[in-house]
Amino acid sequence: MRNSPRNFRNGAAQRCAICDQQFGLIRHYSFRTALCSKKCADRFKSREESDRRWLLRFEAARQTVAVGILGFRNEEAAQ
Repeated sequence: MRNSPRNFRNGAAQRCAICDQQFGLIRHYSFRTALCSKKCADRFKSREESDRRWLLRFEAARQTVAVGILGFRNEEAAQ
């Protein structure tokens, strides 16, 4: 009965999100993610920053392609 899905606690992390180790006396949090040490918190923040930079580059490339397609269609309509 104790292991049924209804009895699992929502949001209760049992292990670190980065290194998968058990927590010690202190938990560090970053963006509501429980981490075991300051080292893992720094690694998590650097991953978030690299993901954000990648997404910004992806969005810029998508907008460039969209402008190129729209500009190409406008030239066809003018002729």
